Amino acid sequence: MEATKVIEDSVQKRGIRRDCDVCELRLATKKLTSVPDLSRFRLLRKLRLNNNKIRELSCHSLNCCLTELYLHNNNIKSVSGALSHLTCLQILFLHNNCIRGLEDTMYELRRMQQLQNATFFLNPISHELGYRNHVIHCLPSLQTLDRKEVKPAERRKTFQIYRQDRHRVLQSVAFGRRQSFPQ
Repeated sequence: MEATKVIEDSVQKRGIRRDCDVCELRLATKKLTSVPDLSRFRLLRKLRLNNNKIRELSCHSLNCCLTELYLHNNNIKSVSGALSHLTCLQILFLHNNCIRGLEDTMYELRRMQQLQNATFFLNPISHELGYRNHVIHCLPSLQTLDRKEVKPAERRKTFQIYRQDRHRVLQSVAFGRRQSFPQ
């Protein structure tokens, strides 16, 4: 089915007459092979594109104020160059795809300072060494990663791993005075 027809059917079923009234679109299980142009929906906040056949992402036509994006259960190989403008995202589900390149993926998502819930499991990146610590370090606002709460102990551990210099300074400060420790 053509993407435009799918969108029109979805909007019509919900009784929405104006594009400016669309704040959520459910385009799951529609056999879509690409992300359709949704730039006309300026108030779009939630987008469900899960359970389709999407291979490549070109989401530049998506509103930068999108807060929830569901892309799980597709055939996406990379998110590079597609999501960095979505800085208001709070929920991003990308599990069960074919995403490779942990560094490139985290570089793409680095500007998402409000991202609280993300899933990447069942992707090749989730099997890379140090995956969970690296994601927690790169996305410090995450509260849930792969359906598992990010605990304070994990945050401390990633801080120790990725910010060793700052960790040493914090450990050497006691009651407002700096203590020296043998190296």
